[in-house]
Amino acid sequence: MSEINNVSNRSPIESKITTVILWSRNLDRTAEMYSKLFQLSPDKQRRSGTGHLHFLQLQNGIDIMIDSNGMDKVPLPDKAPPLFFIPATDIDKAAEFIQELGFEIIYGGIHRNNSVSFFNMRDPDFNVITVCQNHQ
Repeated sequence: MSEINNVSNRSPIESKITTVILWSRNLDRTAEMYSKLFQLSPDKQRRSGTGHLHFLQLQNGIDIMIDSNGMDKVPLPDKAPPLFFIPATDIDKAAEFIQELGFEIIYGGIHRNNSVSFFNMRDPDFNVITVCQNHQ
């Protein structure tokens, strides 16, 4: 453990996450889906000057950067782990909402137990996200 503490004292890496990157083959479609998912107004979004990046600013200060640069050459995976976690107040309404936006529920639908209910969703570029309702 002391070895880890020594490394962390020397690390040039800050202990925080500022931006999550999502790859996209269709920047406009993906930006629209996620801006609706997070209910973001235009003032919480910006397009880069390069034309292949779109930034969404979430309320907690984390940005989502949607990147379409060269993605047309990258094959879609068959499976992928979740990239991040989104809390929900009602898992059934959340499932309905994300499907209306064009996301797909994958990996067996909604999983329920006494403490949490969750599902994994994907966008058309196979960015996978977990949506979870805490019951405690």
